[in-house]
Amino acid sequence: SRVSEITFYQLASKIKDKRTQQVAQFTLWLVDLPGYGFAWDKRAPAWREALKYYLLNRGKPLKRILLLLDARHGMKKADIDFLESLESDVYNNPVVGKKPNLPAIQLVLTKCDLVSQSDLARRIVQVEGQLSGCLRRQPSKLPVLLVSIKPEQRGVLHLQRELSAVIPAPNFEQ
Repeated sequence: SRVSEITFYQLASKIKDKRTQQVAQFTLWLVDLPGYGFAWDKRAPAWREALKYYLLNRGKPLKRILLLLDARHGMKKADIDFLESLESDVYNNPVVGKKPNLPAIQLVLTKCDLVSQSDLARRIVQVEGQLSGCLRRQPSKLPVLLVSIKPEQRGVLHLQRELSAVIPAPNFEQ
């Protein structure tokens, strides 16, 4: 299995100001980290530590962490344990002289079309409460995004819009 493989996606865009002909280029990196809940082999503890180090102590801070959760199940014990471990490392940093940065965590519920609307509403409240319980700080006010497996439903479009908001608007007035 390829559980311990990290995949990088680069989304780039160029925007041209028609008035001044200036061009601004933006790049957004999406990093797909394998499910830490599925890494059951003997390498799992080392993998989780490397993942935490990447999320908290990289040179350039992350803008956001998207935590994808199956709407049928919500947060699992592995999700809660990992979030609590991240939070603990923020306050008990193993890297001397460097304060780790825990970016905003945004929940994305996937496969929303596979649960009833009432179950989905309960799941949203449940996972928001679980996220709050894992963090000492106030959780972000980012909305829970709902994504369907059916392309005709607009969850993926909402996710794309949310991610595009992370990229700063160009300033052509310089």
